[in-house]
Amino acid sequence: MPNKRSRKTKKQQFYCPYCQARLWRTGSPKHYIYYQGISEIQKNLNISRKKANFLIKQNNTYLDRSSWIEDFCCEQHGKMWLKISSKVNGLMEVSLANENDWKNTTGTINPNIPNPSVSEFSYRMSRKSKIRSN
Repeated sequence: MPNKRSRKTKKQQFYCPYCQARLWRTGSPKHYIYYQGISEIQKNLNISRKKANFLIKQNNTYLDRSSWIEDFCCEQHGKMWLKISSKVNGLMEVSLANENDWKNTTGTINPNIPNPSVSEFSYRMSRKSKIRSN
């Protein structure tokens, strides 16, 4: 029985939504998604209104440990942020992170919006160096 204790076969691989090449994790932390309000919890977790009401009574926000945003790298398209949702059967659903996902995470800054404390000149110069290296 070869590979009896190997867990490598169970590890799911992720692929680029544009070119279908394999994506590599960059080592960034998982940024978990939270939900506020009964209707938001009910819609995103696909649970009944009664269960959503119970979750919101315990705390004002619900931190979903089965959905998070993580940084990946594609050889052709570079760095991209993906929303990963772990399902009950063990499979993971992957999609590109959108604005609502960024708003519902803690301690993250949307990478598509530049930092307001950085000057326009510095921002343009940093973009040029990345374009030339590719």
